[in-house]
Amino acid sequence: MELAHLPYKKGRSYEDYLGEAGLERLGKRKWRHHVNEAVRELKSAVQADYVVLGGGNARLLKKLSPGVRLGDNSNAFPGGYRLWSKVYNGASHERFVH
Repeated sequence: MELAHLPYKKGRSYEDYLGEAGLERLGKRKWRHHVNEAVRELKSAVQADYVVLGGGNARLLKKLSPGVRLGDNSNAFPGGYRLWSKVYNGASHERFVH
């Protein structure tokens, strides 16, 4: 999912904090803090089993939260397609029935 344009803090979007502009404005230390905070919040909100972070600056992250790993953006579309295709065996709809 592309959530970068959603509001995040102080009238700015996730992209404003987590993207290149955020890295330049905040510096690496604060940028890393915001990335980890946003990942925790979004992971909880969408109830993801795990999160794969990609993009050019993901390599700058030193410590990742549990359930988070680095990946390559080239895998994003095939992974998303596989998630929603009927032949994918990683999860079933019963998982979401309460």
